[in-house]
Amino acid sequence: MKIQLLSVLTVLSAFCGFAAEEVKTEMVPTVAVLPFEARTRSGSQNEDGKSIAELLNIELLKLKEIELVERVELEKAMNELQLSALNLVSKESQTKLGKLIGAKILITGSSFRSGDKNFLVAKVIGTETSRVLGCSVSGSGDFASLTPELARQVSGILLKSGSKLLPAKESEKSVLDTLSAVVKGNSRKVYVKVPENIQVSIPDPAAETELKKLLLGLGFQVVENRDEADFSVMGEAIASQAGSYQKFISAQARLEMSIYDQKKKLLAAGAVKETLAGVTYVIAAKDAIGQATLRLAAELFPVMK
Repeated sequence: MKIQLLSVLTVLSAFCGFAAEEVKTEMVPTVAVLPFEARTRSGSQNEDGKSIAELLNIELLKLKEIELVERVELEKAMNELQLSALNLVSKESQTKLGKLIGAKILITGSSFRSGDKNFLVAKVIGTETSRVLGCSVSGSGDFASLTPELARQVSGILLKSGSKLLPAKESEKSVLDTLSAVVKGNSRKVYVKVPENIQVSIPDPAAETELKKLLLGLGFQVVENRDEADFSVMGEAIASQAGSYQKFISAQARLEMSIYDQKKKLLAAGAVKETLAGVTYVIAAKDAIGQATLRLAAELFPVMK
């Protein structure tokens, strides 16, 4: 009977959200390992930076407490943004890449030789906080033989100090505080349509719910007919299970959103990924979509000022 009661409470909390303890979610450290800069004049060693990143990636795969961005997805995103590991020094470029691939933490660094030793230096960067932590290893062996020790030190940073690199979770209040200074609804009408798919039956769309609450909080009217709206907020949200995180189940969500004016002219568009973990997949998926919605709304809503 106790087990049945617990199951019922868990389901109710997932769909109704009445118990704050049950719906708590945690941000998963989603990590992307970038090519290292090989500081050498020898053309034969130009591939060292990529090799170090690949080896580091393999070592970090053994760590269950983080989620790694796939190499193919990372390379595709860097090509799309026309970025290299060397020009990811600005906060803007780090944020753009992190948003596109859903990475909260970037790992990059350099390799070089000094005297009779080789050195590997790693930087662990929070894409949204711009905080940086570092570590290094050195030895007489080649770079490949030094990589496992570097991976151990990077893992230690991620496990012990990773939370310092992560941004705070957004809330309706924090986003409203940010937007209210520049966006005034003045009873203008907005049509919202953001279907979502989390691969299970759901009672309500998290993205639309968050958007409507924000719009009402900013003084807009939310209408059911697009033809009478001053603005239209259109998009799509999807989520899928992303494995386990500590004692929780994680979910990765992706939200795409576009804002149009009354003449259906595109005013702004964007996409964002979020990975969160919760006591059930549904809780994690819905909260991940909600977080993605809040972050993207904070970025795009100013076009409706």
